[in-house]
Amino acid sequence: MNIRRFGILAAATAVMLVLAIVATVRTTPPARIIGDREPAFPKLVERINDVGAIEIKTRKHHFTIKGEGDQWGIVEKKNYRVPFAKVRDFVREAAELRLVEGKTRQKDRYGRLEVDEPEGEKSEARQFTVYAKNGEILAQGYIGRRKYFLYADGRAGTYVRRGGDQQAWLAEGEVNLGRTAPQWLDRLVFEFPVAEVRRYLITHPDGAKVAGQRNEPRGKVSLDNVPEGRRFRTDNEADRLALVVEKFEFEDIFPAPHIEWTGERHIAEYETFDGVIITFEVKTFPKPENASVSAEPPRFGRVKASLAADLPADKRAEAQKRVDEINAKVKDWEYKLEELDGLRTTKTMEDMLEPERQS
Repeated sequence: MNIRRFGILAAATAVMLVLAIVATVRTTPPARIIGDREPAFPKLVERINDVGAIEIKTRKHHFTIKGEGDQWGIVEKKNYRVPFAKVRDFVREAAELRLVEGKTRQKDRYGRLEVDEPEGEKSEARQFTVYAKNGEILAQGYIGRRKYFLYADGRAGTYVRRGGDQQAWLAEGEVNLGRTAPQWLDRLVFEFPVAEVRRYLITHPDGAKVAGQRNEPRGKVSLDNVPEGRRFRTDNEADRLALVVEKFEFEDIFPAPHIEWTGERHIAEYETFDGVIITFEVKTFPKPENASVSAEPPRFGRVKASLAADLPADKRAEAQKRVDEINAKVKDWEYKLEELDGLRTTKTMEDMLEPERQS
């Protein structure tokens, strides 16, 4: 290629590059300016401080969050506490949605955007209604799939459809809307430093026991009656069982009575060096047919707190206060246990040991 041809080609390439840059600048969405787009739910914007209830409906779940000020709860969960921050964030995020682009009006395409009616067999839509304190509807619609990287700076958008409107929209903004009641609830029931667990005792339906204890806070847990010549699967097998009370959070919660408590049950007891005893009564149910092979069966628990009998007199008042606080919180409830807690409260000695070597 001679110098003249090379120069012409270089000049043409430079022109094309400039045109491409200009086109990119022209087509890149501008940075967000407050108020530059129509609010998806204008009445909610106007009366954002007048919210009294939020109704959520999905294919599998239907519940209502209701309250005032910083006191909120789920009606179907006997008004069990919902942190005000979760209500505040959802209402603010819904109010901040701004319509960017009209999408489909065809019902058979709603499902792709997850703004269809949640009754459908495969629907992933989340329908919501926000009510004022007097019961008036402030916002109603469907929160659909998230649109990542709506803008060049990485901000996302959300597909939405307003109640009674055939038009689906791409909106600027994101909404964190929990699909299930537990995703809204304050799931932390109580917590103890795991290194402060003095002892635990798991009693199985057949009478077999797994007993562990520490001689001092932060010491290593030792187990009673470990078969001679057997080794643990890991160095901290025994310590792990105490993690149940470190931060007890439920998978779901139900007003008692919820399940039938007859038949076989496990009893798991945990005592702290401060003299507080936490007792779990655990019932195991068969695994659902569609559960994976590795999944644990569903387990439900009832919980109570008590005082250690040998606690010195000068420590009893403080420990009793903690016991009373826990019992006031747990006495009317039954918990679906998280998988690991269900496993730890029902573990056998054999579960913690390496397979026995065949001679």
